[in-house]
Amino acid sequence: MPPNYINLLSQLIARHDFHQNNFPEASHLQPTATADLCEFLGEEVIYQTIAPATTPKLYKIPQDLPPSIISALHRQGIQQLYSHQIKTLKAVRQGKDVILSTATASGKSLSAYLPILEGILQHQFTALSIYGLKALTADQSQKLADLLQLIPEPARPRLALLTGDTPPQTREQLLAANPSIISATPELIHYALKGVHWSQPWQQFLSRLRYIVLDEAHTFNGVYGANMASLIRRLKLAVDERGGCSQKLQFLILSATVGNPVKLAKLLSGRSRKRNINKPERLVWINSSGAAVPERQLIVTKPTHDANSDVARIIMFLLQQGQSGICFGNGRQAIKNLWATFKQEAVTQTNSGIESQVAIFYGSLTSERRMEIINSLQSGTVKCILSTSALEAGIDLPQLDFAIIRGWPGSLQAFRQRAGRAGRANSGLIVFIPIAQSPLDNYFAERPELLVSAESELVSFNANYPIDIAKHLMCAAVETGIPANKLKHYFGKSAHIIATALIEQGVLHRSRDKLWAKGFPHKDVNFRGGTGSSTIQLVDADTQEEIELLSAEIAYREVFPGAIYRTQNSDGCLVTYTSRSLLNGKAILQNTPETRLFTVAISHTDTSLKQNLSLPQQIPLVIPEVEGNVQTNSTDSKAIPAQAILELVWGEISQLVTGYQLLTRNYELTCLNRKCVNYKEHLPKCTACPVCGKRTRSAELTSVLNEVNFEQPYEIKFATPVLQISFNSPVECYLQQVVTATRQELLQSQQEIPPGYQQLWEYPANLLAIHSFGHQILAALPLTILASANDVNFVVEKRGANDYAGLFYDLAEGGSGTSEAIFRSLPQLAHAAAELARSCSCSSGCPKCLIQSGCPDGNKALLKQVGLLLCEAF
Repeated sequence: MPPNYINLLSQLIARHDFHQNNFPEASHLQPTATADLCEFLGEEVIYQTIAPATTPKLYKIPQDLPPSIISALHRQGIQQLYSHQIKTLKAVRQGKDVILSTATASGKSLSAYLPILEGILQHQFTALSIYGLKALTADQSQKLADLLQLIPEPARPRLALLTGDTPPQTREQLLAANPSIISATPELIHYALKGVHWSQPWQQFLSRLRYIVLDEAHTFNGVYGANMASLIRRLKLAVDERGGCSQKLQFLILSATVGNPVKLAKLLSGRSRKRNINKPERLVWINSSGAAVPERQLIVTKPTHDANSDVARIIMFLLQQGQSGICFGNGRQAIKNLWATFKQEAVTQTNSGIESQVAIFYGSLTSERRMEIINSLQSGTVKCILSTSALEAGIDLPQLDFAIIRGWPGSLQAFRQRAGRAGRANSGLIVFIPIAQSPLDNYFAERPELLVSAESELVSFNANYPIDIAKHLMCAAVETGIPANKLKHYFGKSAHIIATALIEQGVLHRSRDKLWAKGFPHKDVNFRGGTGSSTIQLVDADTQEEIELLSAEIAYREVFPGAIYRTQNSDGCLVTYTSRSLLNGKAILQNTPETRLFTVAISHTDTSLKQNLSLPQQIPLVIPEVEGNVQTNSTDSKAIPAQAILELVWGEISQLVTGYQLLTRNYELTCLNRKCVNYKEHLPKCTACPVCGKRTRSAELTSVLNEVNFEQPYEIKFATPVLQISFNSPVECYLQQVVTATRQELLQSQQEIPPGYQQLWEYPANLLAIHSFGHQILAALPLTILASANDVNFVVEKRGANDYAGLFYDLAEGGSGTSEAIFRSLPQLAHAAAELARSCSCSSGCPKCLIQSGCPDGNKALLKQVGLLLCEAF
């Protein structure tokens, strides 16, 4: 019988003593290439800046390193080390943990591996390197393997690369060779720990484990970070149970783009507090880079209404200049459509065939295809890669001259990681193409200097969420058993309460002073959050070969029966398939002739509230009266009765694909003047628009041909905590009065309506206030509790004629603790949100205080000042 995590959570929430402790607060770029591009773009360029090159701070290689390492470095052409590499070597030799947050392409990996190799050669220690992305794991492992090959046998340390792409038989062979270094993804280690009891190689490796490397640590955010922290707890237990010493483990944590590196390192390592105030701090933070930085230029264009056409022309121009590079898009469909547009642009410019130099890269491609693309780029066969975030972090592609960022990627962290792919060895060019339809893109287009000067976002997560702890505790009980007297030591303050609840359920039992469990609880852990770990295999109907492997959530949106699906083959051609069926974990795809048709899923999300997790809260609010048309803000104004009603419930979230639209895409001349009646209308053979007179341009034009509804929708369903928040009638009346008064004042001023304020006429006051309030709470999350806005969603649902309620719900199956933390701390969050909004220099809302990437409602119905009315009432 599997654990009942819902009942467990209900029990723990009811305990006042539990949640008090459990939710803490919180090729070379030619000198003329950039100038030529600016000339090519003309008035489309709204910002450009150059980050000048810097000189390196170099030191002699310490002669007390093992001679074989010094020789290997020399054979790689390394005669000196950067200052931060020397600092890291000294810190690790002193037994310290290290958080290294120097810039991209600064040699962080070598910084970590020099002391690790020294420890392996001198003391026979072992090292475990954990990477959040398979492509990153393979890339960094190859660089390490190149260095190891230069160390002579028999002393040469052995390296094992273990990811989901490594066949089980190959894994066993690699482990049987007794590797000194294992490079792996977190998921592989998660499942591998279950078999340690029967694996002599794993037992030997863990007994000598000294170093744990966490590369690109900023990716361990939210649910992913919480699961990573729990995996480290299990690793410590496994090390101790196999005769090693977890207290002597040393963590080397690497990240170039994170706003709180020290806090992140302590959360991941589990060493957040000094056990003895008389001992020096164990963690050393190294953030000053000694590496040389090539010159990099950033160009920002005006927001585009035709992104694919504009980006395709820029890529074509740069390729014709002899440049090589990468273009990032936000999603697989985005880069596939971009490739198709690029091919059309090649035809228009009578340069057919150049599209074979452009490859598409995303995570669900087979490992063979991913490696083929990287090798083709390195050999020069491929000149440009169109990529999702799969190549965002850590991949070392030093020959790239440019990086194009098509649309805001969601965070400054992601933007800087993408920008860091270009100019790693020589001068680099970064081009940001904002999308006109996106509020976030427009915000940064208006303030492009923030791309360079603003601080990266904080990384945060709750490492003590009870359901997460319970799942990993169950895994550990199956793997090694947990010493009953060390529950708190390994799993924190809440472990005894959680273990007691699991024992009462009969899924955990005590024997020989240990806690044990049976079965396969590992399947309950979805490392990266989301709705589950089931996958769909895409199979070619003719050859029966696997094309790709998609998560069920993506497959239901992209390969439903009748869907048109495209992928790029090894010849660089985009192959078109039509989905024949989607059953039993397989989608059968039929190869069809190339077509301009494409499909888009029709989907929506339903929420169903099932079971109360706690008694509702009624929080009194203080709001001023509104006399006539003037809001009274004085402190002695008479307060009127007002309440916020909070209900924490166990909910069921259903993501439904109910049908699809069949559309056609044409690449034709049109008018791109948004104020013209001919905007994006077909204007064949017209060099100028007959209405507005502006020059016509080739652009993508789409038309809906048909709409199909499924008899039975495809559904992804997951259960998670939901916080419902609503406001009583006095609050609704107050909001309506303020909005009405503000509208009248704006009209009477006879001035132009300020940006954003037109929404006062477009949306009901209650909807505008609740939606804005929810977004402001999300913005304040990392300031108040250990949670990330990426762990929770917020939607507004209509309950009556003018009655709305806001719903916060965790985005992970079983929850992440975020909705519950908001329930417990809403007044404090509201105060922090109000302070954040008031201190923000924007006029009506921005990504810092209001706008959220991935908003289900497209960041509509948002106005900072209206949300502040609710924040300030708490």
